[in-house]
Amino acid sequence: MRKIRGLNKAECFRMDGLIKLILAILLMVMPFWFRSSLSFGLLSAYLILVAWIFKINLRTLMISGASFGIIVLIPYFFGLMMNAVFFHFSQNPMFAFQGFGAVLLRLFKLFVIWYISILYFHTTPMRTFIGMLDKFFLPLNKLGLPVQDYLKIIMCIVAQLKDTGSEVKKSLGDKMRTVVGEGKRKFKINVKGISQVIVNLIVDSFDKIDKVQEYVDKVSPEELYHYHFKFSLKDGVALASFLALAVMIWLIENGIIL
Repeated sequence: MRKIRGLNKAECFRMDGLIKLILAILLMVMPFWFRSSLSFGLLSAYLILVAWIFKINLRTLMISGASFGIIVLIPYFFGLMMNAVFFHFSQNPMFAFQGFGAVLLRLFKLFVIWYISILYFHTTPMRTFIGMLDKFFLPLNKLGLPVQDYLKIIMCIVAQLKDTGSEVKKSLGDKMRTVVGEGKRKFKINVKGISQVIVNLIVDSFDKIDKVQEYVDKVSPEELYHYHFKFSLKDGVALASFLALAVMIWLIENGIIL
């Protein structure tokens, strides 16, 4: 297999992206079939072990938890509050509170989906995931739909963001320090200065669009993404561990164990 540009040694020894995706989807749907609390505990231990094996650092998990709280928990609890208001005024059983146990169970299932998706995308190169999408949508591309062009644009944007991310962050930090103040100076917000920073960011974004367009015109899909199915020993171990987990949970759910 020819060497793909930008593919480092660490990525060469990762699990196959397709096998990992199938296992991730199966793990996501498993909690919706559980009845025993022991099954939830066993799945939680398995997912923690997976994070340890893939060497996911604590900071990534903390950021994932914080984003889950902002994107999922806040809207969910707002919905519960509105549900309680509707029930108070209508007394419709449809809006009746089902108990904290049911709420925690739903949140756990949502968190499992969120957590596994974070693990998958953190351990799978974007070029591999886009390459799988390219092969999956190949029939549509053969029919004349420009799926490959869209995927190429996405990958170009990702590549440009990686190249310019630290530069933009440093520039934004310098500009905000001149507006807000630093050190032991009194915290003052200059509204005009902040608006100028926002305008500058918008102008810079248009420049980045031009660069992305130039990049899209010059580069070919083969240089951006690639996927080739390759079954390795790690894939076999992962499948065996998942099968062992599935068998244990099946035994628990059917009352054969405990």
